This record gives sequence, C-alpha cells and structure tokens, in this order.
Amino acid sequence: MDDLRIPLIHLKDKQVFHKKAGFLRMIGKPLDLAREFKTAGYELVHIVDQDALSGLTKNLDVYDGLTYIINVQVECAPDESLVHKLLTLKCRVVLPPSFVTSALHEKRLLVAKIPKDYAGDAEGFHDVILEEASDSEIRRFTALGKRVIIYDKDEKKVNEAVWGIITSSF
Repeated sequence: MDDLRIPLIHLKDKQVFHKKAGFLRMIGKPLDLAREFKTAGYELVHIVDQDALSGLTKNLDVYDGLTYIINVQVECAPDESLVHKLLTLKCRVVLPPSFVTSALHEKRLLVAKIPKDYAGDAEGFHDVILEEASDSEIRRFTALGKRVIIYDKDEKKVNEAVWGIITSSF
C-alpha cells in the first residue's frame, strides 16, 4: 500500500507525548517535533489533545504555530466553540459522527471517528477514521465519497485501499 502515513501523538500542557503500553511519555516540544516530521516527509499529524478532550483551549496557540509547519488533525471534545476555534486555525477536527451541526461550514476539515457497528453515513464529514477497519466498511465509506483513514493495528487485516494510516511508530 502506498498510503499517507500519519503519526499519532498526544498533546497535554503544550508538550508532546507518545503513548506506549497505556502510559504517556514526554517526547518534546510541539513545534520542534512538527519540523522533524516535515523534514521526514510527513504531511499530516494526528493529535489526541488531552486538554481539548476535556473542553480546555489552552493549546490553541500551539496549533496556531503547528499549522504553519504541517497539517494537523485534532481529536477534541465535541464542543462547538472549541471546534470553531480549531477550524479558524485551519486544523482538521476529529469528532464523533453524531456531532455535526449545520453551523459548521468547514466540511473539508471535519473528520468523523467511526465507532465499530456504526450504521450512519457520516454526512457532513469529509473524511472518516475507522476505529475497527474492515474491507466492507472501507468500501461503504469510499462509496459515500469519504476518504478513509485506519489505524496501523488494522493495516494487515484489510485489502482495500485507504487514504491514510494512523501510526504510533515514527
């Protein structure tokens, strides 16, 4: 497969962490790591923002700097105010598929994180991340015009082409 590789990092208190065996280990400053990723050829970084998952906006200045270096997609709480702020900074925003409201016009920056056994069509989202990938789910969302992203844990069990693979190995 020649898919987009997307490194997975965690952000908390303006610092970057790598999660291994359930524990977060600090690996540095966000802008320094973004420059390293860009130099290594990465185009997009998937960020699980531990603060934003709680609805906190303390890392917005970090995203303002990151988006000048590399494209980012951010997992955050489904809070409309927070989502609007991230979209203003040109971050891709990862949300549950049930969240989209008509007030969100930046469809191309919205990414639905699809749980197992989700029967909907993720209307209003440009891309989808499959928490549990299968060939049938990849085909279903591709037929709906969505770009499909999977996690590296599922990479070997599917044959269908996907747009990107989120990886914790970088």
